Amino acid sequence: MKPEDIMFDENLEFYTELLYPNLEVCVSLSDSLDASEEVLSLSYRKKIANFISNSDLWYEKALDAAKIKAHRDGFSCIKDEDIVLMNIFVLYEQTSDELYGLGFRFNFEVEHGCGIKINTKNFEITEVGDADVAFC
Repeated sequence: MKPEDIMFDENLEFYTELLYPNLEVCVSLSDSLDASEEVLSLSYRKKIANFISNSDLWYEKALDAAKIKAHRDGFSCIKDEDIVLMNIFVLYEQTSDELYGLGFRFNFEVEHGCGIKINTKNFEITEVGDADVAFC
């Protein structure tokens, strides 16, 4: 993905394909950010593009965290295809450290799903919970 491809629509979203795991996701810019009202700098768009392009470095880690949450919530016999990444939320200002929210749908428990916050320092997962964790 190139920085020029980062173009949010009037709903502050765009859709893109992750090369790994070959999946279409919605990328959303939080409307609570000042950035949602600003012209996005090239460096900001580069950071977003790099995160998306590096999904092979963070996706499995996030999927494992989602599986752990599902097991903790009492679900067992979970297959990878039961957990689907639906959204990537951009949660940081243009001059702040990167923080993303990942929204997963659980096919076995659609009401709450799973939300994960992840930064780009070694793709550290900072919080795991219900879906709202990904965008709050």
